[in-house]
Amino acid sequence: TCSEIILRQEVLKDGFHRDLLIKVKFGESIEDLQTCRLLIKQYIPAGLFVDPYELASLRERNITEAVMVSENFNIEAPNYLSKETEVLIYARQDSQCIDCFQAFLPVHYRYHRPHSKDGETFVIVNNPDLLMYCDQGEGYKSFLRVEE
Repeated sequence: TCSEIILRQEVLKDGFHRDLLIKVKFGESIEDLQTCRLLIKQYIPAGLFVDPYELASLRERNITEAVMVSENFNIEAPNYLSKETEVLIYARQDSQCIDCFQAFLPVHYRYHRPHSKDGETFVIVNNPDLLMYCDQGEGYKSFLRVEE
């Protein structure tokens, strides 16, 4: 078990094309994170989308390890005709922090219905599920699943 996990999500850039940066810091209870892999299951709300072709290109260039879980969705559909989607992302260990992992995911805003107020629309990105696999040597492996 982990005594403390700090999850931080940042949205970078402005406009319709943004980047979601996910950072995870583990407490001192996991001794050797060098043997661990962290898989992030990120839920993308209907107001956003992830382009699977862009993900494939980023994987080929070794920029991110992410794959769409959801199938049969239209990246051009407006938010009111869309559903939540899921993306699996392998986080990489942060070279600046020994107990940290981070992942990068490009996200794009969908078109929303026009409204007469101030013109702002808010999209809430919920916390992801975290799944960790650690190889402890001598055939022993441990798993950690953290959900909100």
